[in-house]
Amino acid sequence: MKERGYGSIVTLSSAAARRPTPQSPFAYAAAKAGVELLTKGLAAQAGPYGIRVNCVAPETIMTERNERQIPAEIQRALVESHPVRRLGTVEDVAQAALFLATDSASWISGVVLDVAGGSVLV
Repeated sequence: MKERGYGSIVTLSSAAARRPTPQSPFAYAAAKAGVELLTKGLAAQAGPYGIRVNCVAPETIMTERNERQIPAEIQRALVESHPVRRLGTVEDVAQAALFLATDSASWISGVVLDVAGGSVLV
């Protein structure tokens, strides 16, 4: 990327980095906060080489595993806790990362994009 003079790096964090909950282990939240700081530091250092660095921070994503492991009543409670009133999908996260990686986001660097249905606001 440095030789080409452009590029995009997208890291993956979690809403737990900024909104710890009892369901998110402390070590996990701290590690994800570290990813966010790393993203910002890399953005500052790589920017002069035309390299953008951004982060996607999802909240609860209904993967196949989560669908099996999270009881239906807790899933309903999670839906109600999100202003958008649904849980995220793998596609939501993928589309956010894809956007940040494309030229459509060419003036965006050093940001943490919450893919969280507004839950980080609450």
